[in-house]
Order: sequence, then structure tokens, then C-alpha cells
Amino acid sequence: MSCTKEPIVKEISYSVLGDSFSTFEGYVSPSTNDVWYKLPPNNYINVTSVNQTWWHQVQDTMDWKLDRNNSFSGSVLCNYDTTNYYEPHSFIRRANDLGNPDVIFVFGGTNDLWQNAPLGNYQYGGWTDDDLCEFRPGLAYLCQTLKQTYPSAAIYFLIDMELGAEIVDSFHTVAAHYQVHYVDLFDISKEWRHPNTEGMKSIATQTIRAVREQFNAENGI
Repeated sequence: MSCTKEPIVKEISYSVLGDSFSTFEGYVSPSTNDVWYKLPPNNYINVTSVNQTWWHQVQDTMDWKLDRNNSFSGSVLCNYDTTNYYEPHSFIRRANDLGNPDVIFVFGGTNDLWQNAPLGNYQYGGWTDDDLCEFRPGLAYLCQTLKQTYPSAAIYFLIDMELGAEIVDSFHTVAAHYQVHYVDLFDISKEWRHPNTEGMKSIATQTIRAVREQFNAENGI
């Protein structure tokens, strides 16, 4: 009788903290979150199935399990909000509601750009409410919150190609400070300023490549 035990392979779970780019009707948590990608006939664009979203393609390819997709259409990363609607649903305020994932994807910044949120200064502590209405302090606060709340999770910021140099540089600087991974996305096909099926596939491909490269680097492969 052999006493050899088969190794237990842990299923990898992941969560998404995002804006409209990561929503899909019926697949966000909480279910009351606003969504932009919808089922036909109410869809705005040719993404008509959840399987076409970037995150579901990552899930299928990597054989991971979705823990929580806390994405909210129109939401800002920091707390700056000219509409007085999205601020209670900012990335900062939703960051502690991602379940217990092994990997976290954060895909935002677009609405901060569209609402002309002030950049602010790089600040890594002592934040006031006013500080968190600025992009750079808000991003730093978000990074610290994620690192403290999910200490064992690998965190990836997905950076859209149309955010502009100042916001992109801000992501790079803050991510480096907190040793958070980031992916500079490019070649994202869009309609109505949102990724279409080709754009979703491109985001997924680039994200999968980045995750695999990071895994290989960490394991000396």
C-alpha cells in the first residue's frame, strides 16, 4: 500500500475592480452596480456575450475562477466627481469588496480623465478627504488599501492606451512605489469609446501574456 499522496493543486481565483470596460449585465457584484455591456437587444456594441469580455477570456485561458467582478460603469478611481453620482462608487470605496482572490485586476482611470480630475501630488500617507479627490493621492491610497486588505494577492493595474502621458506616468510611479504590477495596453479597438470584440480580445491577450511573463520571472523560468 502506497502512502504517496497526490499533490493538491489550488484553484486560482481572481477579482476585478473596474469601470464600464469590465461590466457585463448579470455578472457584476453587487448586482446593483451600473453596467454598460448588456445582453441583446439592449447592447450598445458587438460584445453580446460575457464570454467575449476581456476578463472572461483571461479566466477561460488561465482556467481560473472568478471570485468577484466589482465593476461599476462610469466610476472614477479617486473620489473626484462632477456629477455627484459616481463618487460613492469610486474604486477607492469599492476596494474592500473583492472577496478573497489570489489575483486582482484593476482597470480604471478613464473616467478620472473624462471628468478632468486634478492630478494632485504624489502622496503616500496622511491623506485627507480632499487629497482623495485627486488622482495621484487617490491612486496611492487605493494601492495601499489593496495591499493591506489582500496581502497575498497579486495585483495588476491595466492601463488603457488613451489615458495620456500624465496619468500613465502616475500609474507607473505609484505602482513602482507599492511594487504592484501594471500592463500598458495598446492596440485596443473601440466603438463608442469602449472596447469592442476585437478590443476585448486584445486586452485579454496582453493581460495573459503579462501574467505569464511575471510568473515565469518569479519562478526563474
